[in-house]
Amino acid sequence: MQMMEDDSIYNMSQSRGYPVPPPLPMACNAEPDTSPHASLSPRPKSRSRHVRTPRSRPMSPKEQLDIMNSQEEKRKAIQADPNEKDLKRYMYYITTGVPSSVLAPMPRQQMMSILRLLPPETEDCSKHLQIMRANLEEEVKRDYYFSLKESIVDYILMDPSELQRLSISSIPKPFPRRVIRPPVPWAASYKETHMWQSQHLFTVSQIMVLLQDVWLNRFSSLRFVRLEDLFSKSLPLLPSEFEEFVQRQCQNTREQLLQTWLPHCASLFETFEYLWLPLIPKSEDLAPFSVQQFFSCVAALMSLQLRSLVQDSLQDLLYFFSIHEEGNDFGEVFDEMTYVQRQVLLVKLQVDEPHIDFSPSFQELWEFINRAFMEIIKSAEELPRVECFLFPDIQNLYLRTISPDESLVTNFIDKAKDILHKNTVGPTKYLNEYKKYSNLLDHSAKQEISAFLEEKHSLDGFRTKIDSVNHLWKEIASLRVTVPMSMFCLYAGKLNDDLCDRAEKLKDQIVMFEVEENRELNKG
Repeated sequence: MQMMEDDSIYNMSQSRGYPVPPPLPMACNAEPDTSPHASLSPRPKSRSRHVRTPRSRPMSPKEQLDIMNSQEEKRKAIQADPNEKDLKRYMYYITTGVPSSVLAPMPRQQMMSILRLLPPETEDCSKHLQIMRANLEEEVKRDYYFSLKESIVDYILMDPSELQRLSISSIPKPFPRRVIRPPVPWAASYKETHMWQSQHLFTVSQIMVLLQDVWLNRFSSLRFVRLEDLFSKSLPLLPSEFEEFVQRQCQNTREQLLQTWLPHCASLFETFEYLWLPLIPKSEDLAPFSVQQFFSCVAALMSLQLRSLVQDSLQDLLYFFSIHEEGNDFGEVFDEMTYVQRQVLLVKLQVDEPHIDFSPSFQELWEFINRAFMEIIKSAEELPRVECFLFPDIQNLYLRTISPDESLVTNFIDKAKDILHKNTVGPTKYLNEYKKYSNLLDHSAKQEISAFLEEKHSLDGFRTKIDSVNHLWKEIASLRVTVPMSMFCLYAGKLNDDLCDRAEKLKDQIVMFEVEENRELNKG
């Protein structure tokens, strides 16, 4: 039966022209290997590079593990396990044969790195923990020197003559390290993706790397509104002064982009023109599709950089207002020590008979803040693409930036509006401090004085009335001129002066009436 089987295999090989059975193929769909029999058959023609060869199935983790196990079994069959005598002699040469004095000391940084993994040692740390910590440090040093000695002995025993000289037949084998690669055949797809991106997106082009490097090293910290300059201003500012400051900052940053960033990027294309000039077709009849794609990708990258500048500037401006996001609702009684942080905007209190109004109003304040965000977006618009610097005939091509109607912007605006709304509660409640003086605003106090003068009063009655008006005047004069309200600082100086003038006129009216009355009595 065995002879028949061998004969059949032999006949099969003979029918294919092989003197012996060919080696088994490595994959199911592959032909038998013909390399040992090249002289017996003509060399096959080389395949075209455009023809895709069938991919072999990647090995599963179990198949890889089986190969590792078989290799380990082969090593065990060749190298026997050490006996007790071998182990004793091996450990002897490790512990005694290599003196510690010839070894490199343990690096200090290594011990410091290990100690950083432990919790910090406190004063109330128990003695038991201190002893354990010292024992661990000693164990680390002991293991370090043992590993060095073991490595030296293992290196020496790699020489078979040394094994024979030291009468050691075998040494302990380290635990096998098994690394399994997942069955992901990504090499071909990686090459295809890399080629496509190189030809269409140019993401691996050196020009793109240079543009990104210039932005990160020189312009990534640029902002349309710099927080350090804003905090260094003498806050609070009038809303008009704040708007003027934002406009000036945005204009300076825009000029820096136009005069420094864009010309510098254009100079890179002039310096490294060999990287992109081959994309321009030599014949005018051919459409410059590749070079147009290239500059479109450049514009996309620079637009992303510009968008990041706008986004970071909007985020910084929102942070400037978000310091006051807790609002200024002071409760029942106002305490000026509650809001000790620097205020942003100065709001004036003024008389609008018969009421007290804010100047500017809260709606006008919101328009100032909203225009500040819009000014940042506007300052990044209509920045020319790099082609406009390289080719004078090309105009009206601009980098893309953030649009005001994007959700990113509307989220910033909504958060700023919410912060403003929280900071309108305190100023509105503070107006209750002036309710007791409402008779000065609606002229009811003047009518009361007129009614008082129509009646007959003694000198003591007039003196009492004048003293009450004087007390009212002093009370108004002692009111706060500036009122810190978190985001806002209320300026009540002009309002207090107006109320004091009204009280002063009431006193003058009483005095003049008494003077005229005495003059008439003297004439009689």
